[in-house]
Amino acid sequence: MSVDGTWVFEVAGIYGWERVSTVFMEKGRYLGGGAVIFSHGTYEIKGKKIKIKLNVTQHGKKQTIFGDKQKHFSSELTGKLHGDRIEGKARLEGSKSTVATYPFRLIRLAGIPALPKKS
Repeated sequence: MSVDGTWVFEVAGIYGWERVSTVFMEKGRYLGGGAVIFSHGTYEIKGKKIKIKLNVTQHGKKQTIFGDKQKHFSSELTGKLHGDRIEGKARLEGSKSTVATYPFRLIRLAGIPALPKKS
């Protein structure tokens, strides 16, 4: 199953699902951004499972994520594909703790349009 496309990234917070960024995934590459965050990384799909490795940069006022206010951090996301939805857990890269994880979901918005050919 291809996940190439444009997605919205949401994280479960104390007030429900929060939209964090718009994400573009194509051929193993992940790019995302929003008002206060930029992320880039890679993903692998095995069957219905997906693993995403991200480098994240916060700009502007830093938010507390994974218990700390960091400008740069790396995160691992593991999830399952459910058609136009991906659901799973996010944690700091290399963390073995199950306490500091966040439920996340990606919801497909559209494909990625082809770029116009140069004339």
